[in-house]
Amino acid sequence: MNYTITKNQYESLKLHDLNFEKTADKYLTKEEITAIGFQETLYLTAEEGGSYANFSSFAYWENRNIKQAFYEARENLKVLQSWNLLQEENGQLRAGYVLLGVNAGAKGMGIKGIETFEHFEMFQLRSLKDNDNYKRIPNAMRYKNALIKTGNEKFYNEVVSGTYMTDFIKGFPTNYGPDIPKKIKEIGRELNYTEDQSETFYTNVCKLFGEILVNELALLGGQTHTLVVMGKNKETNVVNEFLRRNGLDEQYKVTNISHYSGSPTHIELANEIIQAFQQVRHSKSS
Repeated sequence: MNYTITKNQYESLKLHDLNFEKTADKYLTKEEITAIGFQETLYLTAEEGGSYANFSSFAYWENRNIKQAFYEARENLKVLQSWNLLQEENGQLRAGYVLLGVNAGAKGMGIKGIETFEHFEMFQLRSLKDNDNYKRIPNAMRYKNALIKTGNEKFYNEVVSGTYMTDFIKGFPTNYGPDIPKKIKEIGRELNYTEDQSETFYTNVCKLFGEILVNELALLGGQTHTLVVMGKNKETNVVNEFLRRNGLDEQYKVTNISHYSGSPTHIELANEIIQAFQQVRHSKSS
């Protein structure tokens, strides 16, 4: 099932920061931390904009009959940021399944010219300013659109809507998530590490963010059973590699769907989503 979270669990995402500095010290040396150059937002308190809510969102999009997408997105975000407004819309937020991306990193943060987003703004409809024009960038609402446009509105409303969305890694200074392993290896060479030392370094980075993710999901009740990785090929997707390196692929069921920026048809994407969100229910009933 896609476990429904409570008000206290929702609010806890806003009230807790990542405790990044203390957690990083468990897995990395000071030299390694300095060499990586993590974004400053990881060190912020919740009040300063470093809460879990600043790195995450929910797959919740209501039709608001607003013609301009930017204003519709702002209204949707306003609702997402208020438990009371969500209740007025009978909105349910869920965390049995979690949609998992790669890196809440430099490219995403830089869109607004600052390193932190508003609560639950991540993954939502955003625009990148190019001179005097705004260019819409890919966003996760494509998952909803794929289900609605293929006649699966009921499945979206009853199963997928409100699913928690977050990134495995947060604040790593690369513009492109899949570049993270390459960057880690480059840093290993700069630190004159042997191949074995570089592998240990890589694994420890994964363990660091694995602990942060587990703590994050614990705030939501610890009822998550399935991580739905956004990026279809589990053999080459770096998130799957990260999960294998820290053992979370044994703690959670892991399944993959195409990334929302990819190019599958609505039918293909809808089928992937339905299969991913039905697997646990089928396995329990068999």
